[in-house]
Amino acid sequence: MGSIQIQQLTKSFGDTQVLKGIDLDIKDGEFLILVGPSGCGKSTLMNSIAGLEEVTSGDILIDGANVTSLSPKERDIAMVFQSYALYPTMSVSRNISFGLEMRKVPKAQIEKTVAEVAQLLQIEHLLDRKPSQLSGGQRQRVAMGRALARSPRVFLFDEPLSNLDAKLRVEMRTEIKKLHKRLRTTIVYVTHDQVEAMTLADRIAVMKDGQVQQFGTPYEIYNNPANRFVADFMGSPPMNFLECVVLDDKLVIESQGQKFELQVAHGARLKSAGLETVILGIRPEMITEPKPYAEGALVHNIPMQVEVTEPMGPDTIAFGQWNGTEIQARLSPEAGVEAQTKGHINVQVDTSKAVLFDAYSGVRVDV
Repeated sequence: MGSIQIQQLTKSFGDTQVLKGIDLDIKDGEFLILVGPSGCGKSTLMNSIAGLEEVTSGDILIDGANVTSLSPKERDIAMVFQSYALYPTMSVSRNISFGLEMRKVPKAQIEKTVAEVAQLLQIEHLLDRKPSQLSGGQRQRVAMGRALARSPRVFLFDEPLSNLDAKLRVEMRTEIKKLHKRLRTTIVYVTHDQVEAMTLADRIAVMKDGQVQQFGTPYEIYNNPANRFVADFMGSPPMNFLECVVLDDKLVIESQGQKFELQVAHGARLKSAGLETVILGIRPEMITEPKPYAEGALVHNIPMQVEVTEPMGPDTIAFGQWNGTEIQARLSPEAGVEAQTKGHINVQVDTSKAVLFDAYSGVRVDV
């Protein structure tokens, strides 16, 4: 119904190459999120799929048919924009039905479709209102309703929640996920918000400088990042990075004249792999206050100098230093209060899920 294959896609604006050989295989019914920092090319890729941008080279296939040279209306795609793009003089009902009217759909079918879409999005009570009478969340629902009414093969969402306040973003995120579960249609969704990406996606394409850095499930992206950029970009707060020297089967952190040894999984393979220096990546949730049940060679207790804490409710993020290196730890609320009061705390580092990166290329090292 709506599979998409993107093959060696490039796009240049003058001498500037914005997309550099993109390859993606999006399954029918999949929720794919394109995520990355501003200027990485994700919106250009979205517009290329929609037909709003003419590509420089490469192919776009939908359900196996090459649509690269087709106009937007010939691709059977519906797009939901960041700005809603509603007709201000039309009622909600007309905004939803207008596309169907232009396609000469019978009136009875239009009325049925509008009623079904309004019920699905819980906006039946808004059908007679104008966009100016709606809240931001309601306008976004109407924009989604207009797209749904067309029953396209593919939905494209271009940062649809960026104009909403924090609470409403969470609510709409949940609604979009529920909607996808009901419809199982193919969705390609652009965002710079990695929390949206992690919570919504079946698979994520992390982009940087016009290239896909990693393409995988949220679990794969978070736990097995392909390189340091992905590890740093995906995660809130981001991963800690510590430069280490390889010594036999251990890692040694040297800073300000002090040394500290850490054991990591499969550490014995590091030296045989010819590695001398690596970057140790460890998530803040693996640096916590000491737990009495946690023990073993991969659990280390270290002192942390605390500079700032951020209470988050169920936990507290502590920012500080260990051995002269900046780190972030995820503590319980009680430990967070202690850390803020004393300015230091003993923390426990669990390296069982630590990730190693090449110190020069930033590529993940598998040992």
